[in-house]
Amino acid sequence: MYAFLVWDESWNSFNNCYLLLDNNNINLIDSGKEEHSHFLFSALKKKGISNSDITHFIATHGHKDHIGGIQFSGEIEGYIHNQDLELIPENLRNKLKMSLPDKSSTVSNLECVLLGHHTKGSVLLYQRGSKVLFCGDHICFFGEQLSGNVVDIGGLEREKYKQFVSDWSQNEEMRKQHNFSLFIEGLKKINQYDVEYLCTGHGVVLKGKINEFISDLLEFEQ
Repeated sequence: MYAFLVWDESWNSFNNCYLLLDNNNINLIDSGKEEHSHFLFSALKKKGISNSDITHFIATHGHKDHIGGIQFSGEIEGYIHNQDLELIPENLRNKLKMSLPDKSSTVSNLECVLLGHHTKGSVLLYQRGSKVLFCGDHICFFGEQLSGNVVDIGGLEREKYKQFVSDWSQNEEMRKQHNFSLFIEGLKKINQYDVEYLCTGHGVVLKGKINEFISDLLEFEQ
């Protein structure tokens, strides 16, 4: 697996996408913004992979910073959950099958589960063999610089995120406005898997003690 992060100056944030090599399949998970696609394809080329080599594209959800890059991907089998159809621009709909399941296996035996919080069609993707879980923006470090490596324990990021969820849990207006209970249900779904690497939509890729981290967040449920 490869993680590609591009710094988006307009948002002051890293936008993430991932390449998962599985036997003869080359799977792109999320693709960044359309205007940043040249960075992604340049990075792939350095790995000996052209955009025409990608066999499948899977979107964790339908926001432009996760699907825009497939505009220039050529012929590709693309997948997204049908609940995010309304987010997909007309010019990209022919590249995406609205067929990601609510809970079942999908491309390359990735396990897919509907989370439905960040967007109606947000999903998690899990590769059991490597214990990698892609959660899109259900959990992410938007607007955060890296405190260490791209793939890192991320102690500082974890503590800041715990504080964010703690503050959210104590603000009744924010709980209702941003559907805190649905966020918690998503965490419970994530925590059903044995996770070694947590690949989010923005910022550091967390490694190690992921289930402990999720359990800490779940303590804010009440």
